[in-house]
Parts: sequence; structure tokens; C-alpha cells
Amino acid sequence: MATHKPIIHVFSEINVGKYKSVKHYELIEVRNGSSLLTEQINISKDRNYAQSMPEYWLKVKIGTKWSRCITGLFKTCYNYVFKGDLQRKKHLIIIKFSNNAKTLIAYVFENYYTNDLSEVLTFIKDRY
Repeated sequence: MATHKPIIHVFSEINVGKYKSVKHYELIEVRNGSSLLTEQINISKDRNYAQSMPEYWLKVKIGTKWSRCITGLFKTCYNYVFKGDLQRKKHLIIIKFSNNAKTLIAYVFENYYTNDLSEVLTFIKDRY
């Protein structure tokens, strides 16, 4: 894990204040590789439909339509930081919101997934 660096996606909120339980974000920058997400993402509050009970759901925009939810986002031990997975636990994704949720950073650990987030969260907290 020590040499595994995440692909970092920086997003900024668009349509600020337009929706109550959904926020749309647009990709601003990608670091450490090629993007594994789309140019726009959608973060919506969970409505208690799934047994897994995530805090939020992540969708990507394909063409002009939003995909079905690609992952649930679950709380971590840090404020404003949530975890999920892409492609059925192939890639770990950590979402870090700014204090006002106007921006977010998505850290995607390509071909790496773990339930033990101690190293990953320390890596994110210390370096970015």
C-alpha cells in the first residue's frame, strides 16, 4: 500500500442551491493518472431504500443521462470523508468534501480495495 497512490479527482459544485437533497459536481482537475469518473458526478442523500444504509449515493453522467447509483458512500472516522467502491470492490473510492461541500476530492485507489481504511485515511489526511 505504501507505494500505491490514488488517482485524485477534484470537483466543484455546479447548480448551487438548485436541489435540496442532490448536489452536482463538475471535474476540475485529475492528478496521478487518467480519470476513472465522468466529467460530472451527482451526490444524493440516501432515502433509506437500501439495506446497506449509506449516507450518500454516487452517480456518474453518461451522455445526457445520470447512471444508476454506482456506489454508496459510507461514513469514516473523519468528518466530511466517506468511502465506497467502484466496479464491485475492484477500486476503493474515498470522497472528501470541503467544509461547505462546494468542492470535493475523490481519491480512487485503482485495483485496490480494503475494509481496513487506517493506512488509506492516514495517507489522504497527511498528504492532500
